[in-house]
Amino acid sequence: MTPPRLHGLVGAAIAVGLAAAAVAFPGELEEGARQLLPAERGPTCLLGCDVVSPAITGIERQLGAEMPALGADRRGVLARTIVAEAQAARIDPLLVLALIEVESSFDPRALSGAGARGLMQLREPTLRRELQRAGLLHLDLHDPAANVVAGVRYLRRLLDAFGREEVALMAYNAGPNRILGYLREGEIPARFHAYPRRVQAMHRKLRRSVGGPAVASAAPLAIARVPTGAQ
Repeated sequence: MTPPRLHGLVGAAIAVGLAAAAVAFPGELEEGARQLLPAERGPTCLLGCDVVSPAITGIERQLGAEMPALGADRRGVLARTIVAEAQAARIDPLLVLALIEVESSFDPRALSGAGARGLMQLREPTLRRELQRAGLLHLDLHDPAANVVAGVRYLRRLLDAFGREEVALMAYNAGPNRILGYLREGEIPARFHAYPRRVQAMHRKLRRSVGGPAVASAAPLAIARVPTGAQ
């Protein structure tokens, strides 16, 4: 299927909505005061929560296959963290797994040339900022579960800001400022569509192999919820 091209009247309409938010994205989605989203209020399993979900068993099994060196206890914490954070953020937990596969191939020690680290490949300023918002800045930044907490909450904020899963994934990969710039111009270049296609293809594959009920990741969202007066 040919990916949608955000141009013409549609692109212009989206660009108008997002242009007002552009000033709210200095660097990496910096924000000032705003209402907390569900994932930021929810408990994290790094602190020991008892999550009951049919998704946990399948995800834990998948983690066992992809991360055999990870001990059973840590694997359980990571699986519960993925499910709890994803459900609180209204994201399918298997989409989180798909993102991890594409970003790091489940290597918790992965480090990119740009300094992005861990399972969800976050740069340290983004990682610290998301954990700070969650009140968890004391956590070990190298902990895979902490990386997931930050990554899921960052993805949720991108979904809220951009309103479409495909565009939010482009922003996750290429940076929100860059994607906003292209939206203002009316078209996102074709090369940026490859990344969301990879994530979504992996998501479909995981849904067939792991299964479990899906959670809506981008139910109709207002474009650019980030307040224009944010710092």
